[in-house]
Amino acid sequence: MRAAQYNGPTRKFLLGATLGSVLAIFLMLASGLGVLDDLGRGIKTSSETMARSAGLAVRFVSVQPSDGKQLSAYQRAQAEVQSGVLANDVMFGVDPNKVRAQVAQLPWVEDVVVRRLWPDQIQIVITPRAATALWQVQGQLSFIDASGRTLGKAEAIKSAKGYAMVIGAKAGPNAPALFEALRNYPMIARRTSAAIWVGDRRWNLLLKNGGDILLPEVDMPQALGQLAKLQVTYQLLDRPFSRIDMRQSGILIIRPAQQAITTDVAPGMVKSLQGV
Repeated sequence: MRAAQYNGPTRKFLLGATLGSVLAIFLMLASGLGVLDDLGRGIKTSSETMARSAGLAVRFVSVQPSDGKQLSAYQRAQAEVQSGVLANDVMFGVDPNKVRAQVAQLPWVEDVVVRRLWPDQIQIVITPRAATALWQVQGQLSFIDASGRTLGKAEAIKSAKGYAMVIGAKAGPNAPALFEALRNYPMIARRTSAAIWVGDRRWNLLLKNGGDILLPEVDMPQALGQLAKLQVTYQLLDRPFSRIDMRQSGILIIRPAQQAITTDVAPGMVKSLQGV
């Protein structure tokens, strides 16, 4: 510095470098001792207090269905908890993208939109996945959609009424193929109340009249087509029988109604599989 006392620009450069070095050392020490963290927390706390005083804190979390859809009270509560938004959170601190990602993790949610409605409301608009059937496993009921995706447990027996049912440990993942086949044969679908996945390889259809149809392991759609032709020609499904066995290709075994077997599907619990 002394050598450069008559050189103004050099003196200013050296002075600035020295002061900068001292400041950098101070900041490093302050950071190491947590001084900056404490300062940042203090500023954050003060700003949040000011925002709340100005009325910019969450007072309402509104969970709504999209147009034409419905949400149960259980779904609304579950979505609100999943959002992570709490009363009195500062509005500026709520990230709509983060909230959307969290709510979208719920299995029954197809799409979700999150909005900040100033000054104090978070609006969550959900498009739920459409439940098309019930999946029963060891007495427990869950809703599934047309793809076999589990949407969550049926909260009560009352909420489960009016849905077709598939039964069995792996019935849910295998249901889409059955649904697709039955769409082509509505005369069979509307007479079917439930379907049992048997031996992890094939289906038994339980009809509303109490009869069973044992479908084959392979060529299930073709068997349904054959059954539909028999219905058109002979009204087979309207006749009294307890079982129609189609497990062997080219062979049809019919058991008369007086040998009917019992099932564990309660009357009134299920509807037709038509339209699933």
